[in-house]
Amino acid sequence: MKGSWAGRLLSILIGVACFAVLNFWLAAGFFPALIVGVLAWLVAALINSGKQKEDKISLDGITRQEVESTIRAGRKLTAGMRQASYRLQQLEVKKEIEDLCKIAESMFELLKKDPNDLRIVKQFITYYLEPTHKIVLKYVELATTRPMPADAVSILDKTEKSFKTIRATFLQQKEKMLANDVMDLDTEIKVFETISSNMNTGGNAGKDRNTPSMPSGGRQ
Repeated sequence: MKGSWAGRLLSILIGVACFAVLNFWLAAGFFPALIVGVLAWLVAALINSGKQKEDKISLDGITRQEVESTIRAGRKLTAGMRQASYRLQQLEVKKEIEDLCKIAESMFELLKKDPNDLRIVKQFITYYLEPTHKIVLKYVELATTRPMPADAVSILDKTEKSFKTIRATFLQQKEKMLANDVMDLDTEIKVFETISSNMNTGGNAGKDRNTPSMPSGGRQ
């Protein structure tokens, strides 16, 4: 959930305003007001996040072009890997290659939703997906060669074992994209809780000041 700090602050203020109105003006109670405030903040944050991403793509033609170009390049690589795997007879290996393709393509879908992850995806394609594409194609070529070279079995076995390591690496790169959104969401929640707590404390203090003091002694 990325966006400018102005957009984030506006979302937080909307949530706090709903909380303040319900808690102090309508006297709905602290917890009901807090729940409504959090929901209002989440809705405003989601709307603002979507608008920020749409504006970024629509206003910056280079960014749109670069995102689309990056996704096309990545999908071309996964398509090549998938097409090559069709020549294999080993079902388990075909499944592992298909899994790698799906992980990569899920990252492309995340990039479409959040162009700010463009750098992560470009690095993923350059340093991880392209080498994997070459490995898969060479593996398939060697596995389908007849007669098979004498030393091919050991090389194929080593390559098959490496697919699990490659899968773990792919997932680590995907987690980088998700971690940014988690950090942003956690930060906004902490800011909202701090503002709400301060407003509630201030409201209670105001009520205490407005309460008339009772005389200490009996009636004179």
